[in-house]
Amino acid sequence: MSIDYETFGKQLYDYCDKYKVPYEAIFQILEDQKVVPMIRGKATEHTVFIKLKELLNSNEWSVVKLNLNAQPNSNDQDISVTHKRTGIIIKIECKNAVRGSFNSSKRCDIKTPHCRIKCHKSRSHKEKISTTNDRYSVDAFDVIISNLSNSVIKGATISGNFELIASKECLQILSNYYNVSTGFEDIFNATFNDWRFARTIDLAVDGFLPRNPSMALDSDKIWNSICGLEAALLQLVQEKHNSR
Repeated sequence: MSIDYETFGKQLYDYCDKYKVPYEAIFQILEDQKVVPMIRGKATEHTVFIKLKELLNSNEWSVVKLNLNAQPNSNDQDISVTHKRTGIIIKIECKNAVRGSFNSSKRCDIKTPHCRIKCHKSRSHKEKISTTNDRYSVDAFDVIISNLSNSVIKGATISGNFELIASKECLQILSNYYNVSTGFEDIFNATFNDWRFARTIDLAVDGFLPRNPSMALDSDKIWNSICGLEAALLQLVQEKHNSR
């Protein structure tokens, strides 16, 4: 994708003017440690939206990126995929991995290299504090899409730049799996491009999603390559059609 830097710069200027953001402070604001996670979360949604538009047959599917404000006690929705022939809608949620969560498994109850995916709400409900609190119900959405990239980023760093997790063992495992070097760009790009999906019904326990379910690096039984998403969506459509 080519970028018209002059147009891009004008759009950034107009944005600052519209929201009264000091031009000289825009990048300090964007780099603020309270702002970056929010931007990266939204970036994941848009990246997945673009990917789904490319991946799914436009004659069969309509893909819509929603930009709704979450209402109290209700779930927001990231992406809506409609099967055109039946009108059945599949709700898709985009989630990042838990930062720094990649684990070699040697000192863990899960006996295979894995990471954790952040699958809980960003807001808690005091009235549910003793029960489900910030966990999603299984019917909040149908599919979750994620990748491993956030799990290889070291947490609580003091610099403004991302750093890889410190474990040389973990980095070597990732290097071997993706057939890349152990350098930051190679590991981060490889894990970022490894998009996977899971059906919420397969992740749920007692009707609710775990807060941070695991994703195995290799041969996960629940998380699948995004290449197989269209077939899974067709199966979901068939199931929803049968239950009507």
